Amino acid sequence: AQARAVVEAVAQARPGRVVISTSGQIVDQPGSPLQATADSPIMTLIDGVTGSGVPTAVVAPRLYLENLLLPVVLDPARQEGVLRYPLPASFPVSWSSHLDVADVVTRLLTDASPTTGTVGVGHRPGLTGPDLAAAFSSHLGREVRFEGITPEAFGELITPLFGLAAAPVVELYQALNAQDGNTIAEDSSAQELLGLRPRPIEQWLEDLAVS
Repeated sequence: AQARAVVEAVAQARPGRVVISTSGQIVDQPGSPLQATADSPIMTLIDGVTGSGVPTAVVAPRLYLENLLLPVVLDPARQEGVLRYPLPASFPVSWSSHLDVADVVTRLLTDASPTTGTVGVGHRPGLTGPDLAAAFSSHLGREVRFEGITPEAFGELITPLFGLAAAPVVELYQALNAQDGNTIAEDSSAQELLGLRPRPIEQWLEDLAVS
């Protein structure tokens, strides 16, 4: 209902351009089991707004670096030197931060001529667990190693924080673990389309004053 309401509002208001963020939902990999279904709210929104004829850009990040700031993830990295996350160590991800997404959205809203279509946001090539651990190690000034844990184990860690909302998080990581990676395509990336690169992980940690 909310998606349809937004579509109707855009069709009536006819703004100069619209930028939609998928917030990590995958909308640009047709045929993938991770692809949002055609009747999902995000696809209803994208298809409806795009169909209105208003120039529309879809910002498509993958996983947010801010996930790594959850106490159940960050505290062990600080105290034990172990960065635990529910993905295999070798699993590549086009990680991005909310700051990176904001940079892309700002550019899309203020460029002289609108960019339309999907704009992937995140690191290319994808970063693995050891890549993340190395950045945390450098920033925290201590050795940090990555440890992949099961989605179920992660669910047990986050349930006290998330409550019932932990269940869909576990399901997401179960689905991701069945894939070879979670990365954006080069030709539709912000790097290629806008010349914008995500912050290095160490810079992101510094920008957020993580200690």
